[in-house]
Amino acid sequence: MSKRIIQFLAAIMLLLVVSTSLLAQKNGDDPVLFSVAGSPTKASEFKYIYSKTNGEKADFSRKSLEEYLDLYIKFKLKVQRAKEMRLDTVPSLQRELEGYRQQLANSYLIDKEVTDKLIDEAYQRSLKDVSVSHIFFAADRSAAVPADTLVAYNKALAAKKKLEEGVAFDVVAKEMSDDKSAKDNGGLIGYIVAPFPSGFYNLETAAYTTPTGKTAPRIVRTDAGYHLVKTNGTRDARGEIEVAHILVRKTKDRTDAASKVKIDSIYKALKGGADCGELAKQVSEDNGSAGKGGYVGFFGISRYEPAFEDASFALAKDGDFTPVVETSAGFHVV
Repeated sequence: MSKRIIQFLAAIMLLLVVSTSLLAQKNGDDPVLFSVAGSPTKASEFKYIYSKTNGEKADFSRKSLEEYLDLYIKFKLKVQRAKEMRLDTVPSLQRELEGYRQQLANSYLIDKEVTDKLIDEAYQRSLKDVSVSHIFFAADRSAAVPADTLVAYNKALAAKKKLEEGVAFDVVAKEMSDDKSAKDNGGLIGYIVAPFPSGFYNLETAAYTTPTGKTAPRIVRTDAGYHLVKTNGTRDARGEIEVAHILVRKTKDRTDAASKVKIDSIYKALKGGADCGELAKQVSEDNGSAGKGGYVGFFGISRYEPAFEDASFALAKDGDFTPVVETSAGFHVV
């Protein structure tokens, strides 16, 4: 190795040790491990460098620590030698080091620019709820073999062709989708909001960028499989709401009409000034919330049935309660 290369490497090491010393600095007790020419190396600095260099292999075993400490002492001695030779003042080396520093800075700035763009995108999308339908073909990215993945993709192509021929989206969904609920809802997922779960970013992008009433032009790949995506509409994001409720269930032993009579009497009592929490403890048939005065807590969109959700978010102010709301579980006052 040439003398110039050795000098250059030593100068880089000098730059790195100064940087890492600043990063590792901590308040409080921080013992000195060793010193070179009166310059101390503290435990925090060594721990930082050891962890960063070894990554997942940093097991902090005695053998590993002793081996790395020996290497780090030799490194510090080389840095001291570089200082004594005043390599950090050589103009040509300074220019090369500045170029190296700029490369690192550019990488950081590019990564930061991409991150900031994604954060802004997620925020802008989160301001709107979007109603979505899909036709789904299962092909788990982590489990499906290539042959099965190809079969799923070809099914998606066949469904896409039917849509292009003018067959209604819900008809194709009921006939071809692997989403079992599609046979009842025609592929309607309903309103959802960004950010979507990990592995479903492509579905999120299709949902938020496809015009209302249109189907996304491309088949969408997610971790679960392939999707044909239709955007049904958007609205201002609902966010979350905190509610309590009183429930009268639909049961085999009681007709729906009888349940409706009971909830109507509860609603009348509330209108007359009865305390909702106390009444919930006495008569609500939701065992999970009755003991807490009917308290359900905070929830966002797509957690409960649309009728319950829509009635809840329609409440104008604290203390208001809804008219009687019917769901598959029974009858509610929220």
